[in-house]
Amino acid sequence: MSRMTDLLKLQDGEATKNSFYRSPKVSPAILHHKEFVEVKTINHSTNIGKLEEVVLYIVADFKFTPLWLIQQWFEDFNRKDSYTTVSTWVSVGLVWIEPTALGIFVRPTKFLLDMMEIKDQEYLSMSSFGLLNHTCGEEQVAFDLMIGNPNSELWQVISAEEDMLSCYHPLKIEPIHSDMGTIVVREAMFKANTFKPAELVRKHEDLRREMKSGKKYTSEFADLSLFPIVYVESDGTVITQTPDVIVPVPRKEGLPQSYSIEIELSAKPPKKYIEIMKHYKDNIMFGKLFYLCGTPAITNLVKTAFREVGGLGTCQLYIMPFVPPAVRLSNYSFEDDEAQAKLIEQERTQDEKN
Repeated sequence: MSRMTDLLKLQDGEATKNSFYRSPKVSPAILHHKEFVEVKTINHSTNIGKLEEVVLYIVADFKFTPLWLIQQWFEDFNRKDSYTTVSTWVSVGLVWIEPTALGIFVRPTKFLLDMMEIKDQEYLSMSSFGLLNHTCGEEQVAFDLMIGNPNSELWQVISAEEDMLSCYHPLKIEPIHSDMGTIVVREAMFKANTFKPAELVRKHEDLRREMKSGKKYTSEFADLSLFPIVYVESDGTVITQTPDVIVPVPRKEGLPQSYSIEIELSAKPPKKYIEIMKHYKDNIMFGKLFYLCGTPAITNLVKTAFREVGGLGTCQLYIMPFVPPAVRLSNYSFEDDEAQAKLIEQERTQDEKN
């Protein structure tokens, strides 16, 4: 086990090194147009519209995205140029390509991380298939909600929200009149809470006072580390409930409207679901809880726990079937193999130049 841990540390260290190593030595010019951003070096350029911005933000935020998943996202919007687009990203130093036993991954450079203003710049290993499966599920949810994917049932439900916040544009691309999508905050952005338990409880008591004043935007909208639910057990133990993904929505008369999204691909013990339901019941952070369930058995466990605690009070529960994205047969064409080989060769050539 220690040898495997050491190997993973080496892999993560290599990825971190490459994020700096693959960054352009001379910063490219960044030209802002109304509906796209142009990134330009002496010999290469690429245009970043909303689709490219969302995909690049996910690559930067998660630190890796499978190439096949990017291809599927482009195809959702009738774009057949995913490989050539990724190639231009490599050419201007936005991303680098990592072939692994689990597939080909698109990784961000330090230049892209800085462009997207990503504070957490630690790299993660793709060592576990289960972790990769769940992460791809999170990436799909983030993409669907940020882009406003009409093919997503989850987006169709959330887009009906009257006070939905507009999609975040980290590159300051001006939204067009038909712009869709909303803000997505994933667990890694708010899980690392810097507050001590007593201080966290106090801040949530402050939140309750803010709620009574009827504010639309309470403290958690300015400080994401306050978004987890704080639950104090009878013995005084402080527990936080952190969703996989949240969609911030302004409060109505102080009451929470934000969405909590839990991606459940493997079953937990029944008692764990009961504990989770107790945390969500009448909570002050979320008005809606979505469980995206990978199997019917998980759906039944969630429903049973819901009934066991007598419902969630002010929090509404939605249960939806969820199939995480996977490689399609269409991703195995001869043209795909050729395009992937060209990207790997481009990466090798870039490596030799550096």
